Formats: sequence, C-alpha cells, structure tokens
Amino acid sequence: MAKMILIVDDERLLTRTLSNALKEAGYKTATATTAETAEKQIFSDKGFDLILLDNKLVKKSGLEIVKKMRDRDLKSKVILMTAYDSPEVRSEAKKLKVSRYVKKPFDLPSMLDIVKEVIERN
Repeated sequence: MAKMILIVDDERLLTRTLSNALKEAGYKTATATTAETAEKQIFSDKGFDLILLDNKLVKKSGLEIVKKMRDRDLKSKVILMTAYDSPEVRSEAKKLKVSRYVKKPFDLPSMLDIVKEVIERN
C-alpha cells in the first residue's frame, strides 16, 4: 500500500512540485498551504505516514504544529523544511523528535532520497 504524505508549505509552486514528484515516485499525497488547513488534515485521523512541513508559515510555525502533534501523541514522521536555519530551531526540532531537518533551497532528487530514507526507517 502506498504511503501517505502531507506537504505543507505556503509556496504553492514548491507544494505542487513536491506533490507531483512524490506521486511519480509512488506515494499518495495531500497538500496544505496554511497552518490552519494543515492542522485540520493532520488532526482529522487521516493517518499520514510522513509530513513535509515548512517551519515558517503565515500564522504559526511548523514547530508549533509539531509540538501540538506530540502533545496529542501523533506519531507521524516529520521532515521540517526551513529557509531560516538557526541553532534554536534545530534544537527545538531535535527536542520534538523531527525525523529530518532540511534547509531550503534543496534539490528535488535529494529531497526524494530523504523522504524514502525517512519512510523506510522503523
């Protein structure tokens, strides 16, 4: 059965590009371009195997969403994407057990490799 991946980023072109590439690689995808939409999808029991989550969203950070997920004991794996790298963000991501931390911009083949590695890891 194909793994389900949620892609959350306010950059629509990036969201669409990732979705198309992941579908081509055999995954099922859903997308969200706002924190509100992402939370509705995440907390609706859709059971995402992986969430690709931008840290800098308009009304909320990706880390705030991850914290809420962990508080509710959701086990979905998360790849946090950010163009604003900092030791504080890295530290918080590690504390919240984010699977991978990826700096933007990234190249698509590398991201597909990271997704595959995270999904296949037990």
